[in-house]
Amino acid sequence: MKQLIIGTIILLGFGFSSVKAEDLSKEVASLKTEIAALKTRQERLNTTINTLSAKNKKAEKHISNLESVNRDLDWKIDSLQDECKRLTNTQETDRTNLKNSIDQTNRKVRATEEKILSRTWWGICGIAALLVAIGAVVWAFCRKYRSGSQSIDEVRKAQSSLEEAQDRIRKAQEKMQEESIQLDNKLIEILGNQPVSTPQTTHDGGVDHSLTLKVADEIARIELNMSRMDSSVRGYKQLAKAVERIKDNFKANGYEIVDMLGKPYNEGMKVTANFVVDESVEEGKQIITGITKPQVNYNGQMIQAAQITVSQNI
Repeated sequence: MKQLIIGTIILLGFGFSSVKAEDLSKEVASLKTEIAALKTRQERLNTTINTLSAKNKKAEKHISNLESVNRDLDWKIDSLQDECKRLTNTQETDRTNLKNSIDQTNRKVRATEEKILSRTWWGICGIAALLVAIGAVVWAFCRKYRSGSQSIDEVRKAQSSLEEAQDRIRKAQEKMQEESIQLDNKLIEILGNQPVSTPQTTHDGGVDHSLTLKVADEIARIELNMSRMDSSVRGYKQLAKAVERIKDNFKANGYEIVDMLGKPYNEGMKVTANFVVDESVEEGKQIITGITKPQVNYNGQMIQAAQITVSQNI
């Protein structure tokens, strides 16, 4: 009986051991499967980490390049700002020098005009004296003619004196015109060596064209003087070409000096006009014969209205 019990216990022990061994085997297999899955995930994670690390290195390299480019751009921007300041200062200096040169030339022109006016006055006095002399000669001639003591030689001498006086007057006028052209050529040379001034913005948001308009006024004055001279005067053609070059330079920079001199006047013009009577003008006509200030357009818009003299015979 005891042996049977002991055998039964032994058999039961073997049965339990067998069951436990099978469970353990299943657990071990399950753990191995999980471990394999974890290893696979770890390998994928490692691959992902390596990929991200490579991308991170590329991103860091790209950021470094961008930082280098940004530093270069900052340096270039600083250089450009310095250059802009330098150009602004240079332009301001040039504008000041040009204004001073124009003022100085204007003073010389006014001095010359006063000299010309003085010479013109003396010329008028000379002509008046000549007319008096001619009157005296004519009176003497008529007196001698009436008295029958006419002298051909005296008449010829009087005619010769008259021609000499006229020649002197003509030469004096040519000399004055040549001096005027020389001064205008100097002024044009100064203006031609200066770039057309860029319009400046004023503190109230407007645009300042004053320096350019001053140059335009000088061009109008020179053209008016030239219209009253003979083209054969020395320096005339050179001055005419120089004026055209400056006007072309103005046009290339957006400024247009409207040509009105010698053109017909009509009531629709936006100008300030001074009318004078001139019987040499064709009857019923109105012609622009003088320009104090020219009409100036900037980019197609009028920035200065003309001040003109209109000769008429109505």
